[in-house]
Amino acid sequence: MQRGVEKRATLLPTVCVVVLLLTIVVPLPVKADGPTLVQVSPSSKTISAGQTFTIDIACTPGQSIKSYELKVLFNPTLLQANSVSEGTIFAGYTTFFNDGTINNTAGTIVDVYGLILGVGSVTTPGSLVSISFTARLASGTSSISLSDVGVTNETTYVPITVTNGTVTLREFTLGVALDGSGSVTKNPNQATYAYGTVVQLTATANAGWTFSSWTGNLSGNTNPASITMNGNKSVTAHFTQNQYTLTITVDGSGSVTKNPNKATYTYGEVVTLTAVPGTGWAFSSWTGDLTGSQNPKTITMNGNKAVTAHFSDSAPPQISGVARTTSNPLDTNPVYGWVNVSCTVTDNVAVSQVVLRIHNPGGSWNNASMVASNAGKYYYHSTTAFSSAGNYSYSIWAKDTNNNANTSSNVLFSMPPNWDLNSDGHCMIFDLVLVSNHYGQSGGNGWIREDADNDGEIQVSDLVFVSNHYGESWW
Repeated sequence: MQRGVEKRATLLPTVCVVVLLLTIVVPLPVKADGPTLVQVSPSSKTISAGQTFTIDIACTPGQSIKSYELKVLFNPTLLQANSVSEGTIFAGYTTFFNDGTINNTAGTIVDVYGLILGVGSVTTPGSLVSISFTARLASGTSSISLSDVGVTNETTYVPITVTNGTVTLREFTLGVALDGSGSVTKNPNQATYAYGTVVQLTATANAGWTFSSWTGNLSGNTNPASITMNGNKSVTAHFTQNQYTLTITVDGSGSVTKNPNKATYTYGEVVTLTAVPGTGWAFSSWTGDLTGSQNPKTITMNGNKAVTAHFSDSAPPQISGVARTTSNPLDTNPVYGWVNVSCTVTDNVAVSQVVLRIHNPGGSWNNASMVASNAGKYYYHSTTAFSSAGNYSYSIWAKDTNNNANTSSNVLFSMPPNWDLNSDGHCMIFDLVLVSNHYGQSGGNGWIREDADNDGEIQVSDLVFVSNHYGESWW
């Protein structure tokens, strides 16, 4: 058996040659006994969504036949064509078969044809082709229609009768059973449902009873509840007598105690709820079937109840380990001097901002964001924030993600000018003596405070620099 791989238009010369040869070999036409029947088999078929199945295009010759051609039309929203395979009608012969082109968007299979190569024809019924389909996830009925059907003998097209078929994607049943005393309504209320239909089930308890839960193909205690029909479904509605549930939900960090603490309560029973906040949290309010902020608070059980206890973060960030390191020696020149303030900030939720608040000698404020490093460590490193001589104070302000804020204690810090070598607040003769003690020494720029002009050498210029401030005070 050979299989065509080119389009029908390309193969027409070959087919014409074969027909011509057959005309020469068999010059006498075959007398027609009746129309040839071409039909979809089975003519109707019911399947489930997602099922793969086969449809045959059957043929009952009214006279001997040698070739066929056809197109197949179907509903692509309901069916997907997978493949076309050669049928059985030409079994035992060498054939040329083209399985056509499947278009699952348009719902067509075109250019399907087959013929016997060489001498030969058949009168025995069989299938022309077999088509594999897969039902899509839907419900409905799709026609399987045949179009442009042609059947020939050795010399001409023969009369045909075509019968189409249908494929039905079955609908599903929803069975509802009751455990206890009550009823269930279905919306929509139908005997069967198409694939994908969403059915809402509403359980209604009789007097003295309470709906408790669903089992089967539906679970939980949501009422009404929805179920999607993607198969036959069975659901049982359970009802319990005069018992009510009390569901507690916690928003934030904390817990709620119930007194009495039971799984279910009888009608009219009074339950005391006590909210217990977690560390760093405070109880704020009740919502649901209980409102207000009273704690503890009672609730009367005359139905299923649901209560949410809300807790708010009340703990501000904790600031510790405030430390300061500076250049050695201290120097007001930003090229050589620097100050680094560090601390540790922790919070029971999360830290959102840490700020170093600097009170400058002139009375102004400088708020600088501190940089996070790791494990709650923060720092602020600057060569300019403390570059003016004078007395500073600073504190650290921190805020968490719930806007709780905290401020550390105030820290005093003095930045002496370069001419006050002993940092006693005054420029006196002793400052000149300190420079004199190192006269003639040299080192890197900014190496010791006695190098007052930071030129790397202690010379007369340093004495002059300090002398120019003789008698001045800075704090």
